[in-house]
Amino acid sequence: MRTKLRTKVATVVVALLLGGLLALFATSGPAVAFFSGGLFLDVQIGSPARLVARSAAVDVPLEVTCSGTRSADVFVSVTQKSGSGVADGFGFTSVGCTGSGQQITVRVQASGGKAFKQGPAVASAEIFGCGRSVCGSETDSEVIAIQR
Repeated sequence: MRTKLRTKVATVVVALLLGGLLALFATSGPAVAFFSGGLFLDVQIGSPARLVARSAAVDVPLEVTCSGTRSADVFVSVTQKSGSGVADGFGFTSVGCTGSGQQITVRVQASGGKAFKQGPAVASAEIFGCGRSVCGSETDSEVIAIQR
């Protein structure tokens, strides 16, 4: 009976130690890039975004990386509290994939009648692309600052 108990306790201890080691060495971060079938996609939102066209739009800086495809599509949305309402907008562009990080800017035009203003906002970005046998996407969402 004691041998069975010791074996169970030893099994539990080993499982806990292995789980702890896995948690210690597992990769973590704000975004995990998509990689499958030779296709690699990653997008990171930068800050600050810049007001343009008398606050009718904001230019959002991004770092994108893609390989395994000729080009990828990048979509960005921004939402901000504006007075008693919400200013929001959407923008997109296509990028040529070089396999290394590229700094790009996506213009997001306000829609719905409210203009953007200086201050905090929430930005979401998605990169989408297709390789030979697989399509994939990666997203990032950040609180950003909007400045003049």
